[in-house]
Amino acid sequence: MRALILLPIIHSPTDLGTLSAATESSRNEAQTRQYLDAVEHFWTVVDGVIEGMNLNYQQLKVYQDSLPVCNVVDRIVADVAASGSRNYALLKTLQEKGATLMGTESPDLLKQEKALMTDVLRSADHSNELAEKAQDLLSQRDIFIGQRINESLADEEMGLIFVGIMHDIEPHLSSDIVVIKPLGHPPSSGS
Repeated sequence: MRALILLPIIHSPTDLGTLSAATESSRNEAQTRQYLDAVEHFWTVVDGVIEGMNLNYQQLKVYQDSLPVCNVVDRIVADVAASGSRNYALLKTLQEKGATLMGTESPDLLKQEKALMTDVLRSADHSNELAEKAQDLLSQRDIFIGQRINESLADEEMGLIFVGIMHDIEPHLSSDIVVIKPLGHPPSSGS
């Protein structure tokens, strides 16, 4: 049996990298403050949930959406954590406790999504065609993430994934993977 703890997350501006400025320009000051407060509260809750699970960190594989499969995963996590990301600081803490960080996503799909999102955020064209492209790309990413977990999480191992609430990876996971949702079902997931 394999198990996967699924934590749907809210990305902070730091997590969004270069897309952050474009997304922030769509909010007023009060909305930005409310969003930042919600993100801060969310990560405080997540920290407490993980602490309360009494995990065996030496046997834990940690997956993160937007973290590419590559040979510099540790450096990416350290750099983003150093920039102020609570999400990546938690990844670094879990690694320091003995967990194994896993590259999770296709670098090519991540580049395609960044290009598409940059175009969408800079363009006045918010057509259904662009929305469909974005949804198709998200679906491709979900398939890749599911396959990555299926292939890298061994029998009797525990995984933990931090994944944005818009993702739907469960249909792409092997049937022998038990999914644990300590935060419940995200509202957008329908599962």
